[in-house]
Amino acid sequence: MFRRSHLRRSPQTFNNLSGALGACVLGASLLTGGCATSKPAPTEAQASSAASPYGADATHAVGYTLLTFEDPARQRTLKTVLWYPTAPDVPMVENEASPIFARFHAVKDAPVASEKRQWPLVVLSHGNGGEAINMAWFGAHLAAHGFMVVSVNHPGNSYGDTSPEGYVRGWERPRDFTALLDGLLAHPSWGPRVDPERIGAAGHSMGGYTALALVGARLNLKTLADICTSPVTRDHPGCEELRDVDYSRIDFAEARASYKDSRVRAAFAMAPGMAGTYEARDVADITAPVALVLAKGDELMPHEENGVHLAKLLPAAKTVVLDDAAHFTFLPECAELGFKVAPMLCQDAKPGTRAASHARTNAEAVTFFRRTLVAQSW
Repeated sequence: MFRRSHLRRSPQTFNNLSGALGACVLGASLLTGGCATSKPAPTEAQASSAASPYGADATHAVGYTLLTFEDPARQRTLKTVLWYPTAPDVPMVENEASPIFARFHAVKDAPVASEKRQWPLVVLSHGNGGEAINMAWFGAHLAAHGFMVVSVNHPGNSYGDTSPEGYVRGWERPRDFTALLDGLLAHPSWGPRVDPERIGAAGHSMGGYTALALVGARLNLKTLADICTSPVTRDHPGCEELRDVDYSRIDFAEARASYKDSRVRAAFAMAPGMAGTYEARDVADITAPVALVLAKGDELMPHEENGVHLAKLLPAAKTVVLDDAAHFTFLPECAELGFKVAPMLCQDAKPGTRAASHARTNAEAVTFFRRTLVAQSW
């Protein structure tokens, strides 16, 4: 647990608190941009002979599309990626989300699978400085197993659009999804395909906070602000992006408010950000099912002080600990270029285990969301 006295004694722990706000270091995340592009479609023979990249139990091929919604009340444009089930015999192609990460398999703008009128939906949140498209390893896998999944580039805190103040205004993230759900459910084409009674949330790092906030967690920002403005601790490396934020512009009551959305019925959080700052009161409003996937080798948020601490505050949660995982394990597998130019983002606690960690995480997510959102139909 991050107690203030402990934070004052330990610069390393404080640095981990600051890092807990994000899935990507901002400078390194500049390497993760780019729009999805596709290779030529495989031949019918190639498609039929290839096993699904999403496992033998995958029920569908994966389609994806790009949608934009406006939140005029906050003057925010929400650019999203939506993955969804399409017919199993649709030949998927490889799509490049970023040159430093592995490609994902899907078909852009394919028709939605027709055997169901409505599908369960999972809203999916990236970490600090990240991108919606780079959550494809998780979102596309869920889509292959019968879910619609929508991820958004959080304005002010995503690749190409980030700032120190955007970094600390984490409470805007769950509000993005509330606005996004309003827009998606009202969309003339996509709204009718979403089951509004079966909506869950997932995310990594600060995206993990976002998922938990949607089911009732509250952001404890004051501690971070106090540390980064104190003459004693403001020069810590973890304050580099935070010490000069004008906290007089931050409404701490607004930051501390609840952004629970009653439409979200379950939350799946991977190495959730701010985990070590939570007190019992910060999670007291959570009544929905929660799953935590924690990295035992998390280099940004030491396991005992963060993940274990949060798990103790949520004893009813399903908690999975990945022994070989580090904080950035929940980014895509790295391409050769990634290991060369962004080695930190490619680091796992045990080298070469990211694929296995992804497989375990994806299997846990499918099981969790089938149980909490669609148990009666499986």
